[in-house]
Amino acid sequence: MKDAMEQNEKLPVRDQEKFYSVYRGRQSALYHFAYMRSAKVKAARLLLERNDRALKDLSVLDHGFGTGTFLRACHTSCRIAGLEVDPVNVEAVRRMLSGCGHDVSNIGVLDVSQWDSHPVLGVDRKYDVILLSHVLEHLDDPVGLLRRMSMNLAKGGVICGLLPINERRPDENHKWVCDRALVASWAEESGMSVKDQSELDHYVYYAQPLFHAKGHMGRVMAQGISLVLGLKQALFPPSIWFGMGRCLRIIGARPGQIVFLLETKRDK
Repeated sequence: MKDAMEQNEKLPVRDQEKFYSVYRGRQSALYHFAYMRSAKVKAARLLLERNDRALKDLSVLDHGFGTGTFLRACHTSCRIAGLEVDPVNVEAVRRMLSGCGHDVSNIGVLDVSQWDSHPVLGVDRKYDVILLSHVLEHLDDPVGLLRRMSMNLAKGGVICGLLPINERRPDENHKWVCDRALVASWAEESGMSVKDQSELDHYVYYAQPLFHAKGHMGRVMAQGISLVLGLKQALFPPSIWFGMGRCLRIIGARPGQIVFLLETKRDK
């Protein structure tokens, strides 16, 4: 944890206004198959299913849903809710999810100033699963969000979080360098405990710098890799896919994501 914390102290403060609209126009089927979207869903499913929380007949909140790929993967028996900051993207995701047969009445725009009165976030709203997929590393106060989200958990509910780890090229939008110890620290400070966690997804370790390339050729190569891997991963269940990925350790590849479940201590 000391190494990660020392790195975190050196990270500059970044303006993320441009990042807020990054998901606009990303609703084609190919974008949902792209590995940088589908791998996050697959990793979350792996831990949820391992803990008897398959995405059926559950109340699910995706806080910071991006392109809506996780909500798209939920069975229509789930009662879904989701929040994002960009109203243009929110409307596109609402149309996509409605076309998939979901009730989208609780898919909306996040207004932090009206948090407690928000129809999706009021403390009377309880969820079996709250997803925070690649959200916490962007925040100045991740512990504050975890503490507040814990108030929206139903009895026996879990927060499912995903974070990038072992980044070979730092992402300019990330405010934290993440590892297991940092997750444990955030959980403890927010009054929660780690129920389960895994470090996985070795597939893009060496290609990761391309996903943050600024040049046209780098972006084209990254999109090609993401699409090819995304189409391949669709053929395998999560445990087999990530299990095969561990074989890449023989060439030095390290896991690219940590996925974890948090529960309130009263539910232990």
